[in-house]
Amino acid sequence: MLSNKIIMGALRLLSFLCFPDKDVDEIFAHAKAHNKKQNFKPPKDRKIEYENLKICTKSGTYHCLRIKKKGQKPERALLYICGGGGVYDYCRQQLFLAKKLLNQVDCEIYYPFYPPATKQPIKEAYRMIFETYKLMLKNYDHKKTGVLGLSFGATAAMTMISWNNYHSENLPMPAITVGLSPGHIPASSAEREMLEGYRGIDPLISVNMVKAYGHIHKKGVNLDDWLIYTAHGDFRNAGKIFLYFGEKESLAFAAPIYQQSLEKAGVNYQIHIEPGMPHCYGATRINKVCRRTYDEYATLINEL
Repeated sequence: MLSNKIIMGALRLLSFLCFPDKDVDEIFAHAKAHNKKQNFKPPKDRKIEYENLKICTKSGTYHCLRIKKKGQKPERALLYICGGGGVYDYCRQQLFLAKKLLNQVDCEIYYPFYPPATKQPIKEAYRMIFETYKLMLKNYDHKKTGVLGLSFGATAAMTMISWNNYHSENLPMPAITVGLSPGHIPASSAEREMLEGYRGIDPLISVNMVKAYGHIHKKGVNLDDWLIYTAHGDFRNAGKIFLYFGEKESLAFAAPIYQQSLEKAGVNYQIHIEPGMPHCYGATRINKVCRRTYDEYATLINEL
């Protein structure tokens, strides 16, 4: 079993290699160079069936993989949204996590390759993800659909609910939304102070990076507040919501802000902060604590 100390050390190395803690312009340049190298290539697997779907918006056409075990005829579907801060395109690199989840859940997975904010303002990523969910509903009843998001993916999962409300799309909401470490950009001096309390704690996503990503998301465009200050979204009419944070991550500052908004919306929700654990600790089953959270949300998906 991996100890928390080893996990935190590994995340520091990952941050150094993949998510440099620099100023806004340097992060943008680093991410832009990385994203240019990302090319979509349909994967091949003897045990998994892939269908390459095209998701269209007014601004572009994007890939989404529809994934299931060969020979499987699932009755439920899961929208799996990977992370990357909305700035880095790590869709291809994180696909293995969705494939691993197929070993634990009896469902079909929709895996969107959404555009990062180095290419389009972050609104386009949210739009693409919402259009992916809309496509899911053509094949599955909303009572048999769930959403699982990691990091920015969790932010997008929550913002998808807001999108449905703010734009009066009137789509039936997914039965469950599971968010591992959803993000939020501080909207006030009080929230900035809350975030500052986590300075030096998170080995992967620093306080400065949270602020920098917020600037990059805007990409010089005036966006509605709920697209940036995402924990203040409109979560009315949502299905059950389960949010998980690690105690040792910067984004845990957002937990009480999400809680306040979810209380206001009157939805059924649970927010859990795991002592001693880092960002997105529940994305894999690498130790007892991670397995407990992973198995918990896998069970929720299987009970749809």
